[in-house]
Amino acid sequence: MSHSNPIQCVLFDLDGTLLDTSYDFAYALNLTCQQFNAPPVIYNTLRGIVSEGGQAMIEMAFPDLASKQAQDPEVATELAQRKEVFLQHYFDNIARHTSLFPGLEAGMQALADSKLPWGIITNKPTWLTTALLKQLTLPSPPLSVICGDTLPERKPNPAPMLLAAKECNVLPENCLYLGDHARDIEAGKNANMQTGAALFGYLPPGTSNKGWQADLCFSTPFEISQYLIQLTKPAS
Repeated sequence: MSHSNPIQCVLFDLDGTLLDTSYDFAYALNLTCQQFNAPPVIYNTLRGIVSEGGQAMIEMAFPDLASKQAQDPEVATELAQRKEVFLQHYFDNIARHTSLFPGLEAGMQALADSKLPWGIITNKPTWLTTALLKQLTLPSPPLSVICGDTLPERKPNPAPMLLAAKECNVLPENCLYLGDHARDIEAGKNANMQTGAALFGYLPPGTSNKGWQADLCFSTPFEISQYLIQLTKPAS
């Protein structure tokens, strides 16, 4: 793919790239731990696995059950029930502390002012994504929101990426996809999009982005804003 393709659409992963949802996940997980008389989770440990999803978070909170679930169907059922409790607590407290990553506001405003199409592609399920976006005020609404259950396929499969590009009425090669996980960059590449790694996201400790081969790397949300401001500047 030639990277001289002009970027006409910016697509974001949600958790760990566009929004800092980690505090609300920690809050919900600790309510769940309290309910089942388990010790609270350590925020910094949890932050590193938010991008792995609800199953990984509940397994971290209840390691004894997690280690036995493969051998014992009853344990697996118990863990699944606790995951449901956790997700309900999360739903009930979904925007208590969640916001755009500090430093992204100017970039999102630049997208709004320039009317450049933007969208969200997340593996988060629709019921949680919709509830969360309803609670937030963004400078402009996303033109496309593709969730983990919108299609039978999820990232890193290219299908959600291609649907978002279509809904934004932009060719995939003219889209930039930003994400904080190796699977995000893989999904973008699979769809022939340009890719950017959000290195401030929910990377597990000691993880490196070396194998990702993203076209762009951003160490802070502010760097993304600077990039988007330049991108949307009218040609002189």
